[in-house]
Amino acid sequence: MYPMNLELTHFPDFQKGLFKETVAGDTLEMLRDVKHQVDCQYLAHIGHPEPRPGADVVDEHLPLLTTYPVSWMLRYFAKDYIKIDPIMQGMSLFPPRADAPGTIRNLTSEPALAPAATHYFRDAQRRGLGNLYLAVCATNPFGFRGITLFTFDTGDEDQTAFIERKRKQLSAASARVHNALHGSRNPALAAIIANLLTKREIDCLFWAANGKTDGEIGEILNIARWTVVTYLQNAKNKLGCSNRTSTVATALALGVIDIPAVAKAYL
Repeated sequence: MYPMNLELTHFPDFQKGLFKETVAGDTLEMLRDVKHQVDCQYLAHIGHPEPRPGADVVDEHLPLLTTYPVSWMLRYFAKDYIKIDPIMQGMSLFPPRADAPGTIRNLTSEPALAPAATHYFRDAQRRGLGNLYLAVCATNPFGFRGITLFTFDTGDEDQTAFIERKRKQLSAASARVHNALHGSRNPALAAIIANLLTKREIDCLFWAANGKTDGEIGEILNIARWTVVTYLQNAKNKLGCSNRTSTVATALALGVIDIPAVAKAYL
């Protein structure tokens, strides 16, 4: 398993959970709409850059949004399922090709899955997450790709017929989630801009996007408050912005940092 920096955004049971009050509303409303639209039990979405030139793995910086119950997330990390969860394995589920966006794979009965991954889905089913797991590929206008996983409890309904009936809804829903989270993300441009910033400057922007004060950021990063002010000032100057708010907004829009209210509580 390649190294990764997982950024977990979690709405436990569609409550506001770990999100800041000021940024939770739009995303939570979108998730509720998607859940109502496709009538799924849970969903998870992960953004995946393409592998770097000459590399066979994706960027280790992976943003994950999920609505799984807290009990499952605790088990997920305790069992180290992150290493065998197929949607965490980059775009190997969906090799690059023209028809990839909107492609649906039934992971419940996927013959190519490793035995460990099959065990993972069986464990999820036993714990009430559903009996059908559908992965849908999505992309944004800049080519930043992702996977949305929808879980269903189909009861006695034929799953093949169920998937065909839901196909258009799932493709549209996955595209909506992906574009809401990553619609303005341009990996190539983000990489160029990120090279202008130091790691500490990006860290400070990340926590500023989460609504943290300079003092709180200093405590999180174990640096002085005025050092935080200096890092944010440097980032502002490098990005050509006039104030802290526009600096954070620019970093978000460029994809230098990911959506705010990202929690690392389980890592």
